[in-house]
Amino acid sequence: MRTKPYTVLGIKRLKCFRCGAQAEHQWQICSDKNQYRPICLKCDIALNELVLRWMGFKDWKAKLKQYKATASA
Repeated sequence: MRTKPYTVLGIKRLKCFRCGAQAEHQWQICSDKNQYRPICLKCDIALNELVLRWMGFKDWKAKLKQYKATASA
């Protein structure tokens, strides 16, 4: 069980937990015992969109657009 965040170098050695693509980011949630899970950029963006919409942000599209611009850089 991974309870510490991955380093920038470490995350690049892993595959996305969800789809198997090259990992670039990481994610954790309380209901998964706060395990750090590597995720790729595509899955990270999809997860952010899901949460922004679920939380009811009226400007979720603008927030997601801004995130995509900075996450891809």
